[in-house]
Amino acid sequence: MLLALLSVGFTACGNDDEPKVPSIVGTWQHDHEADNWDIYYQFTKDGKFHYVWKTNMATAQGLVPTVVVANGTYTVSGTKLIVTLDSNPKTDLYLCPSECEYSVQGDKLKLLLGEDQPTFTRVKDNTIPTWVP
Repeated sequence: MLLALLSVGFTACGNDDEPKVPSIVGTWQHDHEADNWDIYYQFTKDGKFHYVWKTNMATAQGLVPTVVVANGTYTVSGTKLIVTLDSNPKTDLYLCPSECEYSVQGDKLKLLLGEDQPTFTRVKDNTIPTWVP
């Protein structure tokens, strides 16, 4: 009976050899050197995403602060990110098509778009709530 109890402790319930993909859940700010715009992606646990692009648009009156917000859903399959917009905003999702490969290492998210591989840094979730409906 002791042998039976000990063998239960060594039985694995799953394959621990499968690599774990770090979570994309959180808020990410685009790493860039321009000071007149910011791009954020926020991925929630329930499969929703929010995209925010803050910029200063040049108009006849000068620079006007502008915020573009898009919302939708996302799924992750391995290292593939698939996003679907809730509606058709007046802008494309800059830096991420409807499908792209990605990697997360520590607090860095990289979108793998061929030669262009924009990076984002994880920021606090409350960085963008005033812009997200």
